[in-house]
Amino acid sequence: FDSVSGRCLLCRATTSGNIGLMKKQAKKGHAWCQVQLAQRYRCGKSVAISPFEAVRWCRKAAAKGHPAAMLNLSVSFRLGDGCSRDLAEARVWAQKAVIAGGHVEDEIISQLSLIGLEYYDSGKRDEGLSMLSAILEMDVDVEKAATKWTTQYSLACLHRHVGDDSSALKWFTKSSLQHADAAYGGMDCCWRLQRVAEAKLWLSFASGAPPEDSADHVSSVQEHLRNLRQACMICSAPLNSTTRKLCKGCKTYCYCSVDCQKRHWNRSEDGHRDECKRVTELKKQFGDMKMPSKE
Repeated sequence: FDSVSGRCLLCRATTSGNIGLMKKQAKKGHAWCQVQLAQRYRCGKSVAISPFEAVRWCRKAAAKGHPAAMLNLSVSFRLGDGCSRDLAEARVWAQKAVIAGGHVEDEIISQLSLIGLEYYDSGKRDEGLSMLSAILEMDVDVEKAATKWTTQYSLACLHRHVGDDSSALKWFTKSSLQHADAAYGGMDCCWRLQRVAEAKLWLSFASGAPPEDSADHVSSVQEHLRNLRQACMICSAPLNSTTRKLCKGCKTYCYCSVDCQKRHWNRSEDGHRDECKRVTELKKQFGDMKMPSKE
């Protein structure tokens, strides 16, 4: 279907935006027109809204191999919109859309991610993991294909669920300018990776109340930061406002002397040098920004 001319590339049939012609061409079996008609029923344009009719026409187009219809069916089954909610069916149609090709890659990655997250929410970890595997096995560069922040945030959450905090942190960073909970997600990942200075920075970016799955980590990070100010990171000597020497880079770790600070900086197993550099780079990337409000 040529969206510019509004005609089928094979038979040159057209609907010209006329709902009567659209129905006529859909009944003749034109998959492209069946998808358009399904969308009309979904949004109520020139016809009464009917999710059930939308699914019916998507099924017809999907049976002819139309990838957009397959993806739309997957969404309908995931949401239970016009049909019974069925994650297994949603998964089947999403994977058929991958094989069929010809669709926007960002959209299929987003759909697979959302299905995976819903599997996790329902306690089906293996199925959730299989969705991530399906994404990674796609014949695309996921980092380039996932351009929408909603897709990036879904990918971040899915990676976090499977325990891949490094990958999750990368996707939370990409989506952080648009999603209010991304900063808390970044903090979660850094906390589990034992990168306290980065967790502190992500927490400073956050706004609004933390999501339920981050609330405990917020308290843990805040308590740990208070404890860091009480004793030297290296020798555990008690500190006060007079004796405390703060790292000028990350402004997180505290010391009793320059010698202890140097020892921490140069001791490779502590990883402070690399973490401090990452904090500096993140500050340059985001500046004094605040993450979007949930309101």
